[in-house]
Amino acid sequence: MDYQPHWQIQVYTVSELTAKIRQLISSQFREVLVEGEISNARLYPSGHLYFTLKDDLATISAVIFNYYGKYPEEMVRDGTVIICKGRVDVYEKRGQYQLLVDAVEVKGLGLLQLKFQMLKEKLFKEGLFDPGRKKAIPVLPNRIGIITSPAGAAIRDMLKVIFGKYENMAVLIYPVKVQGDEACFEIVEAIQYFNDTRDVDVIIIGRGGGSLEDLSPFNEEMVARAVYASEIPIVSGVGHEIDFTIVDFVADMRAPTPTAAADLVVRDKTELTSIILGVKNGLEKGMKNRLERSGFLLYQGFMELKEKKDIFVSYRMYLDELCNNLTHGLSLYLRDSKNRVEVLRQRIKDLNPDNILKRGYSITIKGETKEVIVSADQVVTGETVTVKLYRGELGCSVLEKRS
Repeated sequence: MDYQPHWQIQVYTVSELTAKIRQLISSQFREVLVEGEISNARLYPSGHLYFTLKDDLATISAVIFNYYGKYPEEMVRDGTVIICKGRVDVYEKRGQYQLLVDAVEVKGLGLLQLKFQMLKEKLFKEGLFDPGRKKAIPVLPNRIGIITSPAGAAIRDMLKVIFGKYENMAVLIYPVKVQGDEACFEIVEAIQYFNDTRDVDVIIIGRGGGSLEDLSPFNEEMVARAVYASEIPIVSGVGHEIDFTIVDFVADMRAPTPTAAADLVVRDKTELTSIILGVKNGLEKGMKNRLERSGFLLYQGFMELKEKKDIFVSYRMYLDELCNNLTHGLSLYLRDSKNRVEVLRQRIKDLNPDNILKRGYSITIKGETKEVIVSADQVVTGETVTVKLYRGELGCSVLEKRS
């Protein structure tokens, strides 16, 4: 037999009661705005952000699904006071109510403005605004590329200015959306197209004025990086004079309006004439100075050469003296050498054995050993010796020896 409580009211299970509470709360708080301070913010790998929203007296759990794809990661930090738009729901497994946030803004600062400031700070630190890397705008481009909407007033104003100055100026228009979610992708594609084809010398990115939301494509990071990477100079003419976008800071030149951008890119004929005249005068002056300098150096060289004429005469005399000394010294050397050769020749002649023998001398040699006999002690009586004369030889026998 089932137990029956003595209370005469309905009995709920925990899940039934939680579901009932969820139904009541969800229907009552389908759309609410809640202000509070963030604490315990945690961004999960799934991209969902969980945090606690609190004030001085209470706290409530909150979650922003797919936060990573919607907002800057640094926007929601502990201690930041925000205003959340969302609904209250109950997480039945824990019996805990929480705020499911659809949109969030930092109090006192709109989301678009916050994203603008954060991206501006980030790109500034990376050096994308550095004036030293900005490219010069051509004085007179052959062809101008314009990235803008073909239906807006901006393109008409720009063409009016360009053709008003040079009716035969070549202009290539790349039509894009200038607001909306797809605009940033089309602008990046246009910049890439001009850099791939190299059909233009300068690019103008322009659109008329609008709200911060209307100008948001020109505050996107992908557009800023495409402008930075462009090898063709880019002039930014976005919005009105008071409007500033991220593209303005990255571009090689910023114009306050699209019309002003066209005016900067295509200079007046009088200004170009003045520039050309200045270059012409500079070239003439430089050439004149160079010719005068060269003439002075040439004259100076001739004067130095003239002053050194006596030096050349002295060198010629010194050279003649050296030649004479060399000739005389060589004659003496040859004469002395000839005398030394004659002396040596005479000595060789005097020392020649044949000449000595010719004067009646002879050389006595032992028959067997061919030893020259210079002493009687070298032979014995009866030994056979050879006597060499100037002409011929004698074979002799030793009959006696005398000291």
